[in-house]
Parts: sequence; C-alpha cells; structure tokens
Amino acid sequence: MASFFRRPLFQARPLGVGVAALTGGSAWSMTSSCENKTVSDETPKQATPKRMEFVGVFLDAKSQDAIKARFQALHGDVSAQSSVVLKYNPSKEELDAFAPILGKNVTVKIQAVAQDEHAQAAIASVSTEHGDVHYAVECPHVTVSVSGEDGYNSPLLYHNHDLTVVVAGYACRYTRGYSNVLLERLQAAGYLTIDDSPEGLNVGLSSFDGTLPSFASKLFPFYNPFPPTQASLTILADGPLTLSGVLCTSSSYDEASHSCGPAKKAECGFCLFMKAGPCGDQFTSWEACLDESKKEGADFLSKCGPQTLALRDCVDAHPEYYSVLNGDDSDDEDAKAE
Repeated sequence: MASFFRRPLFQARPLGVGVAALTGGSAWSMTSSCENKTVSDETPKQATPKRMEFVGVFLDAKSQDAIKARFQALHGDVSAQSSVVLKYNPSKEELDAFAPILGKNVTVKIQAVAQDEHAQAAIASVSTEHGDVHYAVECPHVTVSVSGEDGYNSPLLYHNHDLTVVVAGYACRYTRGYSNVLLERLQAAGYLTIDDSPEGLNVGLSSFDGTLPSFASKLFPFYNPFPPTQASLTILADGPLTLSGVLCTSSSYDEASHSCGPAKKAECGFCLFMKAGPCGDQFTSWEACLDESKKEGADFLSKCGPQTLALRDCVDAHPEYYSVLNGDDSDDEDAKAE
C-alpha cells in the first residue's frame, strides 16, 4: 500500500450532503438502485435545480487542460472537472476558519484515479505554501467524468449541488455526487485507508481492479443499496500530477476572472434542508413571502396564507424526506403496537 499524503486532525470525519449533512451527518442527493424502476409515460413536472454551497479549489484553465490530457474521460459528463470540493454546506465558524486562505492560490496534487461503470475520480491532496489545507471531505478529488445516464425529472426530484436522484418510478442519473460513493466503496473494501496518527490522518491507496459488491452507503443512506459494479483504483506510476487553483466558496467564485469575491452570508441549515427536498419550490415561495411581509410591515398570516398551506400540504405528502423534522417516533409506534 502506498501512503501519499497527510492532513491535520483539525477537520471533521466523513461528511455527506443531503439530509444527513444538513442535520449533522452526510448524504448527497445522487442516483441509486432506483435506475431499474419503471419509467412513467407521463411527462413529469420540471424541477428547478438547486445548488448547495461549498468551499473548494477552482482549477485554473491550464490545470483543467492538464486533467483532460492526462485522464481520458470514460463517461459523457465532464462538467465537474473544474473543482475540488473541500467542505459542503459550511457553517459560519467553518467559513471563518477558511477565511485566511479564501482567494489564495493552492496546489492540488493528483495521486491516483478511481473509476467504475458510472464515475471516474482523480484523488488529490491540497496544500498551500504553509502546508496542508484543512478539509472535511474524506478524499478530496476531481470528478473527471460521470455517466449521467438519461433520466426523467419528476415531482420527487431532489437536487444538492449538481447531485441528482429521481425516485418514485422514474429513471435515475449518476451525477458528480456518485464519485464520493465510489471512494466510500473502495474504502469499505480496504483499498483506500484513512488512519489516525499523532501527526494527522494518513491516507493510503492500494491498486485494485475487480468487482465491488452491492453497497449500503453511510454517506447517502437514502439511496441504498448501490448495485455491484466493476471498478479499479490506479496509482499514478509517474508521480503526482501537480495542478493549481484558487480556494473559494462556490457562491463567490467568478469563473470569468478566475477570482474569489467576498463570501456570502452562510444560509441556515434548516433552510438548506427544506430547499434540497421535494418541497423546495414551495419553501422558497413561502420564505420570499415572509421576507416581503417583514419589509412591508404586513400581517404574515393574512399575506402568506396560500404559501403556508401549500408548503404544509407538500411536506405532509412527503414524509419519507421531512419526517426527520418530527423526530424519531419509532418508540411511540412500538408502544401503540403493544
């Protein structure tokens, strides 16, 4: 096993995006085994994509060209090649921790590439002239390509930072978020290890080429199980591929000038959770009405009654996502059963 880089103990353990990430865990919206379900013939309602805030390294044009030249894209969607995510849904405290290096140029070293039937990810280490960057993603990486199989939008379409899953009988898409599950699967199989030490966390990689079994993701449990897949993990034989980019928040990065503007105020976790779910549009309308009533000094109940009722009805219709707001009622149900 090759040990390539260390990171400080400052950062958190595995973080996922989606319900868990917004409530203290980690789960991206992404595709799962629902890809085998029957697709409806009806034309579903189009959903508006929602992006989740993140802190990351935005690669410069030269580095993006180097990625393309070094790794042949195995899948059709290469839209995620421009960034390395370091921290999803950062809190105010976490943004403050990143503040001294936001807008700074950093070095990204690609150490290995992992791939399977749906995604291709270049595993990286990230550092500044002062040392390793503190990050919360277990294995920072560039998503080189994803299959992005054609799917169908539906009323139950969830979006989190370009990560998509379509459920309730509609076809699914494997998008950039799945690359994190691929690395999680390799870690569970023992080909990628993360060991604590007094100096930091040591990340080890072992070459692999074979079948990964059906998998229950801890990062994205809502979309389990993930079916078996042919996969490989290849360590770069000619040494790391060195790239560069600017560290910034996704909402402050200016692609045209490749610069980082002032960081925007972090949005509350509850708001992100609501907007990421199937009732995101209803919540956005309700939130806008609330803000407008405050500015006008109007009575909220009178002005925003329709929006409130629409949000309530939508939440009631989707307990599979929003039941977490009511806590765990399993004990009460067990008591009733007795």
